[in-house]
Amino acid sequence: MKENKLIKFLIPLIAALVVFESIVLVTNLDKGTKTNTNTTNTVVNTATTSATVEPTQEPVAEMIFDTASKDMKVGKSYKVNLNIVAKKDLMVDGIETYVKYDPSLVTVSGLVSNDKLPKATISKIDVQNGIIKNVVLIDAKTGYKLVSNEISPILSFNVTPKKVGLADFEISSGNDNKEFVTIIVENTTSKQLVFSTNKLEINATK
Repeated sequence: MKENKLIKFLIPLIAALVVFESIVLVTNLDKGTKTNTNTTNTVVNTATTSATVEPTQEPVAEMIFDTASKDMKVGKSYKVNLNIVAKKDLMVDGIETYVKYDPSLVTVSGLVSNDKLPKATISKIDVQNGIIKNVVLIDAKTGYKLVSNEISPILSFNVTPKKVGLADFEISSGNDNKEFVTIIVENTTSKQLVFSTNKLEINATK
């Protein structure tokens, strides 16, 4: 009788211990799984980031603003040229140019695309967005040749300062507006070429 009572007492106790150990084991396993998952994600993200980083490419051309004087008087008109200089001989299929400016500071007029290039598909002054647009597409199969270290005009325009102060003109890369991305397309590969630019800062005085 005593043995039966002892067995009846031990069975629930053993069952309770088994359940308790199972809970502890599952909890530890769950913690271990979460720690491993976080570590794996960190490694994958790092590897992915490293894999997508491309080496910096050297510019093969430069777009340069040119004007007789950066000091301009309010109300007077001045001519500004935008040229391109290739660092090696290039054959291009198109030159799509967007120049940013502040229409509250200056008036832009007289936009002219280089007549040595094919007629521009788009050549206009967008006063609302403060963008000078000039898009030239080359139909010839061989493209248009940019000779190494030779200045090739892209466009010209007139600037008339409205008020005293500084005003900038710079090539739009699309960082502010994806619609206005300046590109040079290579003929043989149809790839966008890497180029550098300068910024024109004019000083308007009375």
